[in-house]
Amino acid sequence: MLRDWAITYKCLQLSGLSTLSYIFDFIFYSTILIFSTVLGRLVPPIYHEFSLFDISLRYTFLPQATVPVWLLILISAGIPLLQFLLCAIFFRSLSLKRRLWDFFAGCLCLLGAQATQVWAVSLLKNITGLPRPDMIERCEPMVQSIPFTQLSNVAICTQPNWNVVMEGFRSFPSGHASTVFCGMIITSLNMAAKLQTFDRRNNSFKVFLTIAPLLGAAFVAGTRVSDNRHFLRDVIAGSMLGSFVGASFYHQYHPSVFQLASRGRAFPPRRFCISRFFRNIGGFWSVDADEAFDEVNEAARTIENEDAERLIQESGHGTNVQVKTLADNIKIVNML
Repeated sequence: MLRDWAITYKCLQLSGLSTLSYIFDFIFYSTILIFSTVLGRLVPPIYHEFSLFDISLRYTFLPQATVPVWLLILISAGIPLLQFLLCAIFFRSLSLKRRLWDFFAGCLCLLGAQATQVWAVSLLKNITGLPRPDMIERCEPMVQSIPFTQLSNVAICTQPNWNVVMEGFRSFPSGHASTVFCGMIITSLNMAAKLQTFDRRNNSFKVFLTIAPLLGAAFVAGTRVSDNRHFLRDVIAGSMLGSFVGASFYHQYHPSVFQLASRGRAFPPRRFCISRFFRNIGGFWSVDADEAFDEVNEAARTIENEDAERLIQESGHGTNVQVKTLADNIKIVNML
C-alpha cells in the first residue's frame, strides 16, 4: 500500500498523494484539450460524398463568423472562471481555505469538462465528415457535366486553401454549441447552487439569473445556423453533448443543486490510504468544516406554526408559546 505524507505550508496542510493526484488531473486534461484541438484541425476528415444539385449545401460562405473562436473561448471559459472567482471573493461566510478549495474544484471541473467535449466533438467531426451548408461554395468545384443522379467528391474542388475545404466537411456536431453549452451549464448549475434557486421560496429573479447563461449559450449556438456554418441538427447535437458533459463533470465535484445544505460548496478533496477503521476521520485536507449548516434557519424557510412553537421552546426563548396568527409566526421566526 502506498504511504501518504503531509505537506505543511504555514497554516495549510495538504495530503501528498492527493496533491499529486490533482496535479495529474490538471496535466491529463490539459494534454487532452491541446491534443484534441490540434488533431481536430490537422487530421483531415472522412470526406462525405455530396451532390452538386443539393440546394442545402449551396449557402453563401461567410468568412467572418458572428462569434469568432476567441470570443467563444472568452464566453465559455472566462465567464465560468470569473463566477468561481467572484464566489471565492464575496462569499465571506465561508473560511478562506474553503473558498480557495471551491475555486480550485471549479477550475478543475471546467477544464475536465471542456477537454472531454472537445475530444468528443473533434472525433465525431472527422469520423462523420458531413458537409456544411456552405460546402459547395467553399469547394469551388470545377465545371463538369455531372448527371443529376450522380454524387461527387472532393476531387472536383479547386479551392487553393485546402483547410477551407476540410472545414467544410466538419459539420456534425457543432463545436461552438458544444463548447458554449458545456461552460454555461456549469455556470448555471453553480449559480443555482450558490443562490439556492430551488429552495421553494418562489423567487423568480433567482430563476432568471440561473437560466441567463443558458440563454446566452442558445444565442451563440443559433449564430452557427445564421452564419451558414451548421444545420439545426448539428447545433442540437452539439448543445446536448456539451450540456451532458458539463453537467456530468459538475456533479463529480459538487453536490446536487437540490441539496440546499451544501450551499454550492464543492465536495471535500479526495484522500488515499485511509483505513476504514477510522471512518476517514482526518482523511481530507485541512478544509475547515466550521461552516456547519444551520438546520434551524433552514427550517424557517417553510416553517409551520407547530414547528415554530416547538423550535422556540427548544431554543429556550419561551414556554407554552402559541402561534395563532401570521404576525405571531413572523415574530417567532425572527427570534430563531
